[in-house]
This record gives sequence, C-alpha cells and structure tokens, in this order.
Amino acid sequence: MLISQILFPAEQLRCGIINTMLRALYFDLMFSSCCLRGALLWALFVLASIGIAESADIQAVELSFRGQELQITTALVPDEDMLNELRQGLSKEIRFAFELMLVKALFPDEYILGQKITVTLKSDPIKREFAARMSGSGAQVEKRFKDVESMVSWALSLKDFKFTNVKELDPGTYYVRVSAESRVRKLPPVIKYLLFFIPETEFKVWRYSQTFSLPPAAP
Repeated sequence: MLISQILFPAEQLRCGIINTMLRALYFDLMFSSCCLRGALLWALFVLASIGIAESADIQAVELSFRGQELQITTALVPDEDMLNELRQGLSKEIRFAFELMLVKALFPDEYILGQKITVTLKSDPIKREFAARMSGSGAQVEKRFKDVESMVSWALSLKDFKFTNVKELDPGTYYVRVSAESRVRKLPPVIKYLLFFIPETEFKVWRYSQTFSLPPAAP
C-alpha cells in the first residue's frame, strides 16, 4: 500500500482533537471549584488560540540523484505565530526527520532508513542578534544573522541535502517521508500538572515525495 497516496488531513485531525479538549474543558468549568476555574479558563483560551491559528507547513519534497547519492530539497514554512515569537526573543527547536520507505503491495510500507536534523533558533531583539544551529549525523553548523527572516530562511530550507547512497538498496519502489516538529515551550509546573493532556508539541507536519524506482528505468 502506498501511504503517499493517502494524505491524511493533519490539520482537520489536529482541530478535531483540540475541539474535543475544548468541550471537555468547558464541562470541567461548569463543575470546578473557584481555585481551578482560573487555570481552566486560561487553558480554554490557549487551546482556542491554537485551534484558530494557521499551522506551519512543509513545501514539496523534491528528490534528485548525484551519481548513486539521493538528495532532498524541501523547506518548512513557519506560521506567523512562530515568527512573532522569534521576534519577541523566544527560542525555538525544530526537529526534522527523513525516512526512506519501500512500497509494499499487500502490506504496510516498510521503513528502510532515516536521518534526523535538529535546528535551534535563538533571537535577542534588543541586541539584534539572531543565531541558528543545525546538528545531525555527527555534524554541526552555526550561523548568525541580522534579522529573524534571514535566519529562518537559511535554517528551515534544505537544498540538495545528502540523504543516502542507494547503491546497496534492493530493487523496488521507494519514497521519502519528511516531517518537522516544534516542541512546545515549557509551562509552569502547576499548570503543566493540571493540563497534562495538552500535546508536548506546538505542531508536527509531514509531507511525502514522489515515488522512484530502483534500479532506475532505462531511458
């Protein structure tokens, strides 16, 4: 089964979960003591804001070959909330995951191999210092910028990323799944205890590449 042909509406799923949480919180508000009502009202506001805000997204995943080396070009498009928080001086950590999948006709597609990249974004709007660090596969690159926009453009865009050598792969039909996840900022301990059901991520998005065959079809 080719998963890339079943693109689940992640945004609808996320909003459905949030709406369920909102209904549960509303019910709790009706029967909670005064000391908890303030915290629940705050949670209701946060969840409503998350549900209304537009989510980040991943651009089309493009694959290319340089000899036997498979390369990936894609980018994470941040939402306006993420950009505003960076402008205000908040740090962000984005975790990219790249997974090579083998298409199976009668079974779920098989995971073959993968790589991960962690991107850390730090900003100091007062000093106008902005820094991005990319780490993964034992390597680390850090760069400084004069504004948030140029930092995000560099750090969240991947061009001709060296993913893997396909020489040792078995013949078959493959595709690449790319996901990006942003961890939620830390909550005060009391609020975190009360709101244990809130997801630990601000967003998680994914996208699939087109399929390709090994060995390549004859021209």
